[in-house]
Parts: sequence; structure tokens; C-alpha cells
Amino acid sequence: MTPTPLPRSLNHVAYVTRDTAATRAFYTEVLGLKLVGYAREEAVGSTGEPMAFLHTFFSLGDGSCIAFFEIEGVDIDHHESALPRWAPHLALSLPSRAELVTAKERLEAAGVEVVGIVEHEGIWSSIYFFDPNGVRLELTFQNRALNDDDAAAADRAVDQWLQEKLAVAS
Repeated sequence: MTPTPLPRSLNHVAYVTRDTAATRAFYTEVLGLKLVGYAREEAVGSTGEPMAFLHTFFSLGDGSCIAFFEIEGVDIDHHESALPRWAPHLALSLPSRAELVTAKERLEAAGVEVVGIVEHEGIWSSIYFFDPNGVRLELTFQNRALNDDDAAAADRAVDQWLQEKLAVAS
């Protein structure tokens, strides 16, 4: 059997918005992304459901996109999730710590509440904030490349987590 090809990059990640105007303003004016594409349909192509929507795409520096659906008749967004608000998030890379500091200053000047700079395991330096739809965003600078030692440590951490869960369940 031929193995499934590995995806080579992220094309887009999609979220829901109930306010396309606020979403466009935030992503273009505050984050500086460019609105590069859209799809407007009266039915969902992948399911056939009759549901009007506008799907907008904002380009990141590498050509991948963050996208949003405004769906006719849907008046909820990511503020209403039952998950802890900090857990689901989108982390976007910046090329330097200096640019991370600049981004934090720019966001705060635009009235966005920013948490951080938070240091993670000596690898990532990150700031956190929410967009107008309740999507948590992380801007991060990766201080060094992950290596085989990191992969081995991750395997050990996952094994330990699973063993602890099994012990609690027993």
C-alpha cells in the first residue's frame, strides 16, 4: 500500500465570525494582513447543506491564510465555547524577538489586551490576545530549532501523562 503523502504546509485554518467588518478591520489594520480571497455560496460544497456564507481569507507572510466564515443565521462565535478560552488557539511565528516586542507594543497601542511575553521551555517567547471573534492568537518567536533531544523528551512526557491517566482510572 502506498503511504499517504505528508502535507507540506498549512493552506488555511478557518474560524467563525459573526462580524466580518470587525474581523477585516482587526486582521488588516491591527495585524497588517492582506485580505486575499473569498468564497460566497448559498450551500456548503462539502456537505450540500443549504446555508449561505461568506468565507474570507487573510494572507500570512508565507502565503498560508487564516480564514473566517460568516454564516447566515448563525449568531455564535468562539466566545461561546465550553472549552477553556486559553486552550484552542492559533500560534503565528515572528522572525525575531525584537519583532515580537514591536507586535506587542502595536497591539497594545490599538487597545488590544495582551498577555506576555511568556517564556516556554526556553524555546518559545510568546504573547497572547483575542481577536474580535474570541479566537485566541499567539505571536511567537522560536528561540531555537527543535531537535532529536526535544522529540525524545516529548515522547517521555506523553508516556508519563498516559501512565498517570491510566493509574487514576484504575
